[in-house]
Amino acid sequence: MPKMRASFQGLVRVLAKSLYPEPDVFVRELLQNAHDSIQLRRVEHAEWAGEIRIDVDERARTLSFSDNGTGMDQRDIEDFLSVIGSTGTGSRAQELAARDVAVATIGQFGIGLLSAFVVAERIDVYTRKPDAAQTWRWTTHGGEDYDLVALPADAQPPGTRVVVTLAPDQTAFLDDHRLRQTVRRYADLLPFPILLDGFGPINAVNAPWHEPGWRDPVERDRLLTAFLSQRYADSLLLVIPVDLPHPRTLGGLYVAARYAPGGQAGGLVDLFQARMCIRPNDRELLPEWAPFVRGIADCPELQPTAARDNVLRDSVYHALREALGKTIVTALLELAARDRPRFLRLCDWHQDALKGMAAQHREFGAAVLDALPFATSQGQLTLPEYLTRQWPEPNGKRPLYFFTHEADANQFYLLCQARGVLAINAGGAFDETLLHRYVSQHPDQVDLKPLDRLADPTLYPPLDAAAQVRYAPLLRAMDRALAEAGAAARTQIRQFQPASLSAVVLSGQRLTAFDRMEQMLEKSLLTNELAELAGEVRDRLRDQPLDLLLNAAHPLVRRLGELPDPDHPRYRPVLTGLYYGALLNARHRLTPAAARHFHTDLQALLAAHVDLQTRHDA
Repeated sequence: MPKMRASFQGLVRVLAKSLYPEPDVFVRELLQNAHDSIQLRRVEHAEWAGEIRIDVDERARTLSFSDNGTGMDQRDIEDFLSVIGSTGTGSRAQELAARDVAVATIGQFGIGLLSAFVVAERIDVYTRKPDAAQTWRWTTHGGEDYDLVALPADAQPPGTRVVVTLAPDQTAFLDDHRLRQTVRRYADLLPFPILLDGFGPINAVNAPWHEPGWRDPVERDRLLTAFLSQRYADSLLLVIPVDLPHPRTLGGLYVAARYAPGGQAGGLVDLFQARMCIRPNDRELLPEWAPFVRGIADCPELQPTAARDNVLRDSVYHALREALGKTIVTALLELAARDRPRFLRLCDWHQDALKGMAAQHREFGAAVLDALPFATSQGQLTLPEYLTRQWPEPNGKRPLYFFTHEADANQFYLLCQARGVLAINAGGAFDETLLHRYVSQHPDQVDLKPLDRLADPTLYPPLDAAAQVRYAPLLRAMDRALAEAGAAARTQIRQFQPASLSAVVLSGQRLTAFDRMEQMLEKSLLTNELAELAGEVRDRLRDQPLDLLLNAAHPLVRRLGELPDPDHPRYRPVLTGLYYGALLNARHRLTPAAARHFHTDLQALLAAHVDLQTRHDA
């Protein structure tokens, strides 16, 4: 029977690229191997001053990774370098553990070396154990054959040097700037200095949590702020130290002074395992409700995957995820309690994310809802603060007045101030949802009062029967004038304060929904089919009538109500002007047709005023 045939050299390269899809990972793997070699040497010499060097030779297309660690002998090379899948470092660590000797290794030498074949056409390894009489050079081109040559002892200092000859299309890795970035990304916290062409170190070596001042809260915040600012080049609003006992994790998170979109999926964490970054920019470890958080976490207990570019989703991972979520919530609440102005700045930058996640994730919402600010005419207030400023109603509940279109503040703040109550501007994307959530948690204490949907007799007292009859001709004339102008509105007469408001518009959620549809259509956020449907919904929303409340306390409305024939054509521009004035005061959008009518009526009013003044002067 015919046998399958395989290209060994091709298999090595395919295996390397399957395990290591990101080509720069070979830098991480070779630095890990160098780190582990030094750690193994320190088993015998505890104070050994380890050092790692990277040297670039552009003409030869080589990168050399050198360490002054334990090195290898012929047996190590044949057992570990020459057997695909062998994990030399892991085997040495297990042998030492059997002798109750702990060593902080993090790599798998034989497997890690394979990663270089993502970019290399040849690898040479020069290695010598301390006090050995010879140096060994091992060479492979990625095939099944390799060369092993004994060299004089002085050909290599004790330790190991891996020389990677890059493929012609991979010479970008010879760039100093790219190498520095890659080292900072993956190996910034290795405990040994990393030199590039003799200069450095180019890694931080120690993070704040490795420094003696970590236990002092003031010094810890100073060190952590400086470290995170340098690593991420962000302006930091809130720094969150990470020091977890179970699972043991050290690091730092932060919230930046920049906008985080509400739809962003997950916060970003550089995930380290025993000082080596195995997953930069991870979006899965932090809870879904924390897209505004970024930082770094080092957890030695996490179990890396074979390629060491991710971690297993085991009990340690889930425990860490939960613990980080609690740490973030605690930090937010502590900031709200001790530094209210800074917490409000944080909420201003990340309002969509904070409130969106509070609305979507009940556990997070329950933890932070009492601390979140809402806009009122008296500034940003939490819901508990707001309710302390409202008088209880006869049923013992405190009213929570709100409106859902952000631009309605002009009219509703005035209405509420005239009655001695506060209104919440719930125009944010998730504000109303959170208000309903809060009331559901306190059903016996709070009554919701939606100002833009409820003709509340407290704010808009109705007229008596005789007054209703007296104003009936004005209402009919008003409806007729608006119908001729193409304005969709229903007119009512009320008497409310302040008397300076001639009319108010109650739009309900129609206008808010309309605006959101407009924004989605303008930004092309929808597919063609969804855009067509959204356009139809927008047009239907536009056609739904608004409620227009005329104020009988206003002098102009009173004079119009006293006219014997308010339906006369000469009064049409005045009647429609009341409507347009209410729209403008509420900062509602005018449709193109309404804008044309408003412009025409305004010109007529201005012309009539000039004629009146001319006759008066004559």
